[in-house]
Amino acid sequence: MAVMRTAHVVIAALLGAGMLLASPVSTAGACACGGIVSPDLDARVTGEQSLIAVDGTTETIVMRLDLHSVADNAALIVPTPTPATATSANPRLFAELERLTAPRIEPRRTGGSGLEEAGAIPAGGPTVVAQVQLGPIEATTLTGGDLTGVRQWLGSHGYTMRPEVTAQLDPYLKQGWSFVAMRLTGERPLSGQLDPVRLDFTSDELVYPMRMSAAAQDTQRVVVYTLAQHRMQRTDADVSRQDIAVDYAGSIQGRTSDETLTELATKNPYLTRISTTITEPSLITTDFAFGPTPTDEPYQRVIRHGDNDDGGNLLVTLSVAVIVIIVATAIGLIWVFARRRWTRRT
Repeated sequence: MAVMRTAHVVIAALLGAGMLLASPVSTAGACACGGIVSPDLDARVTGEQSLIAVDGTTETIVMRLDLHSVADNAALIVPTPTPATATSANPRLFAELERLTAPRIEPRRTGGSGLEEAGAIPAGGPTVVAQVQLGPIEATTLTGGDLTGVRQWLGSHGYTMRPEVTAQLDPYLKQGWSFVAMRLTGERPLSGQLDPVRLDFTSDELVYPMRMSAAAQDTQRVVVYTLAQHRMQRTDADVSRQDIAVDYAGSIQGRTSDETLTELATKNPYLTRISTTITEPSLITTDFAFGPTPTDEPYQRVIRHGDNDDGGNLLVTLSVAVIVIIVATAIGLIWVFARRRWTRRT
């Protein structure tokens, strides 16, 4: 496909206060969507949720991360296919997605990414395409360059990545990918839930970047919401090696007033929530790819009253036992009292 032949990359680097060229040497780990760069060796993403949608030739990824770090700066490297436009997203978006996909409460009843190799890419460092200020976020879009040039650019801007993380970036660069670096400034360490960031880019497939996660050392858990014309499923080559669960599938047409969801669902009203757990990240070989399921059968998790009533059952059991003890004690006392009276009479 044309877009795959001209594939690019997005590196979303969310930086904390004081990211200076003279900052301490950083190291990088990995999370589900990419690589972490921070002087805090224990910096990690503790939660990740993303909404993805494709409209014609444009794909949108809205990503929300929970970052744990004691450092005042951190970065995240996130690949996507083609140069992206970065904007801020509504912080309440994922709360609305949680509401739309929440389980239904009922009474208890009885009874592979498909990316093609691109041609030769220009050697050297990347070229700055655009730079925009998004409130506290400075987003810079870069394109072109080879691994050596990108390493030099990252190094000159305060990023030092572990070799195993850089190795995961190299295949993207060989396919002609570019990247966006976003710097978030503040006065405290980046720890906790970050406001979501939206990336829009050209793509004719629904993909989510995952290959850099092969450098991760811990189990990876990621929730991806897809908006499309149909119910979606994972179609890449790594499906059989990962624990995948569909949490929700159904149309959200007319069910939300959220501005982002209303916009993206105009042509793609079918929402699917897919949770993935990867216990062995080193076995990751491809990005997430999504395609329609054979049918658009809706699905919603159901929680029935009594499904988790072990505690209640135990309470009932204990209550019955106490009553039995009380009754037995009363009978015993009555018997003793009666016996004493009979003994006195005789």
